[in-house]
Amino acid sequence: MPKLSTLTLTHYPYSFLAAVWQWLLDALFPRRCFGCSRYGSWCCAVCLAALTYPRQLHCPACEAVTPLGEFCAECAGEHSLNGVWSAQPYGNPLVRNLIKALKFGGVIEVTPYLTNLMLGLLRAFNLPPAWHGKPREQWCLTPVPLTPKRHRRRNFNQAERLAQAVAEATGLSCQSTLARTHGAKAQSELNRDADRFANVHGAFAVLPNANIAGQIFILVDDVYTSGATMEACARALKQAGADEVWGLTAAKG
Repeated sequence: MPKLSTLTLTHYPYSFLAAVWQWLLDALFPRRCFGCSRYGSWCCAVCLAALTYPRQLHCPACEAVTPLGEFCAECAGEHSLNGVWSAQPYGNPLVRNLIKALKFGGVIEVTPYLTNLMLGLLRAFNLPPAWHGKPREQWCLTPVPLTPKRHRRRNFNQAERLAQAVAEATGLSCQSTLARTHGAKAQSELNRDADRFANVHGAFAVLPNANIAGQIFILVDDVYTSGATMEACARALKQAGADEVWGLTAAKG
């Protein structure tokens, strides 16, 4: 490699400059595994191999086993979502720290780790199901939107990055369909489920040019906790004519 002092910036592509910048960052702030603190990567091979996927899918509300992770017959009437697919428990320290690093720390480099967790779940259960009435190519990934203020502060939407990465890996389509209509508090700042549901009530609206009618959507977010945010999104999509709305997250809290 040429000495840095001899580099003429205009003679090198941006990718080279980005690589140099990343090298400097790694030298000053070396990466450490969020699981065991080993140096070298945000998630080491040992910690990654220790993660296991659920053996069965469950009703997101009562945890009863259901074939597709749909809400069971007793719970379905209370929900706009059809079901939720979550790859890992949020209680796992590695998964929790990866999500926090992306969501609050802006460490975009952890996106592939979280994406691979979601892809692993989809592959393990052959989701979306091949036997469904609509073929896989007609299922559409869509991210849960942020408020404009929060988006400006973070400079990205973690759900959007995850949705786009899953789309690239699976061949599923991806489109932004929703916008936040008012600046609700961050859900992470609220403890009670009732407060979380009230906080996002009516907080989402379908974008004017979004193709919704008759579609099946997979709402993508980082974590499913109370389900309030995804329920509000699903309600807006179904009111606009969506046939089904499922959730996909890296973790369930």
